[in-house]
Amino acid sequence: MEKNIRNQRPAKAMTWEQELTIEGNVFQVTISDDHEALRSAFAEGRAVVGLWDRGRTNQNLAPAAYVVESLGDLNDEFLERVVRRNEGLPWNIARTQRLTIREFVPGDFAFLPHEPEAGASGDIFLKEESLKEYIRHQYRFYEYGIWALIERGSGKLVGKAGISNLDLEGQDELFHAIKNNDTPVELGYHIFSPYRRNGYGKEACSAILSYAASAVSERIYARIHEGNSGSRKLAEGLGFRLIARTHSGSAPGLCLYEWNCS
Repeated sequence: MEKNIRNQRPAKAMTWEQELTIEGNVFQVTISDDHEALRSAFAEGRAVVGLWDRGRTNQNLAPAAYVVESLGDLNDEFLERVVRRNEGLPWNIARTQRLTIREFVPGDFAFLPHEPEAGASGDIFLKEESLKEYIRHQYRFYEYGIWALIERGSGKLVGKAGISNLDLEGQDELFHAIKNNDTPVELGYHIFSPYRRNGYGKEACSAILSYAASAVSERIYARIHEGNSGSRKLAEGLGFRLIARTHSGSAPGLCLYEWNCS
């Protein structure tokens, strides 16, 4: 990916224009503390960033979805992500030796196999409209979610993995083990059957944990069925520790693991 940022002189007081080249295309970003400048740039289709002044009351930075306190808070990665979100382009989350981890795009639905072990939530990714809704709401609001795993050598979609909000409704035994006061999140992954036993799960999850530690939460959870020895071994190899499990008679329980970057 080609990327070049050129700083220009302020167009007017407290308004700056920056030019980025992303994947061969040139984009303009307007950074300003002025509502009219931001509104005008946004109406022209540009990406915008609000410049927040703590000393000003009732400052209107609409329609900027991203705000910084100083120009020193801007860097190449931040500006690129602002542009990508404005243009509907996927964020690149991480690159490993064999994988590119990125946000899903609507066209990916055609390349996802229907595999029962993906669970009911996996159906979201199998239809174009539901995948579009997921992309629109999950990524834009939370800026994390389940991401596509792309094999760098072939460009094939080999699985999905990422971070989701942890819902423990009806699982009191697990809920009481959570010590996180913020919204707890969990790691999840699913490697498609033709690509299993290649170490993609560990490779992807390790990179995602490194990313999530700074971008999402320092504490990540994982729910794994007691009988799923492969996933339990993977979680433990990544540094997760067992903190709780459900008990339902003779049926296999559900184990709750915790990972803490500190």
